[in-house]
Amino acid sequence: MKKVLLTLIAPLFGLLFMPGFAAAQGQYVSGTTGVDVSWPNCSASIPSVSFGIVGVTGGTVYSNNSCIAIEANHFKNLSFYANTGWNNKSEYINANSPKVCAGDDNNCLAYNYGYNAGLRAVQYALFQTLNINSMWWLDVETENTWNPDTAQNRSSLQGEYDALSANGIIAIGAYSTTAQWNSITGNWINNWPSWGATTWKTAKQAAKYCTGHEFTGGKSYLMQYQGRNLDQDYAC
Repeated sequence: MKKVLLTLIAPLFGLLFMPGFAAAQGQYVSGTTGVDVSWPNCSASIPSVSFGIVGVTGGTVYSNNSCIAIEANHFKNLSFYANTGWNNKSEYINANSPKVCAGDDNNCLAYNYGYNAGLRAVQYALFQTLNINSMWWLDVETENTWNPDTAQNRSSLQGEYDALSANGIIAIGAYSTTAQWNSITGNWINNWPSWGATTWKTAKQAAKYCTGHEFTGGKSYLMQYQGRNLDQDYAC
């Protein structure tokens, strides 16, 4: 048994350590760089990079990035991100879909709010004739509208996640920072892949944050750093 096992392991060991072999986190090859763009970048000059992440929404949930199709056309390795939030005063609350909620059940209402936001984002991407079968990121930032009740915020995020999953999207993660994630979700450990934001100026600096900043409990796939004109991203 040991001899057979060693025979099987040896080729794999050789493959992993062959010169030029590159590991990957999801669809991103480790060590490569890309950019993320959305509605503020409609007229920006986009450089040639290994991957691109395009915003589907226009800065908030229930909004659209009007130039998504043009931006998406720049990238062969394309993924998406969508804004998230929870506003219990919003006109977009649906008490009957996908769950039937009691009027005072804010966790249920938050779930529906997030679910329908995710559904709207998917429908908009499809309307733009984009292939949605790639990595999607949920953008979780304090500048969006959230509730002081972190359990409700988690319900909204779970709803948006579930809407993407229900539409066949199997690779879904969260973009945030440790501080923002903990403030919004109450240190929620769900093991989703994470894409971290930093204030660093270079890929080399950002790469150091690939370990030790897994705010969801899942692996860090990307680290964002501040490029000259666009946000740039390092693949961990």
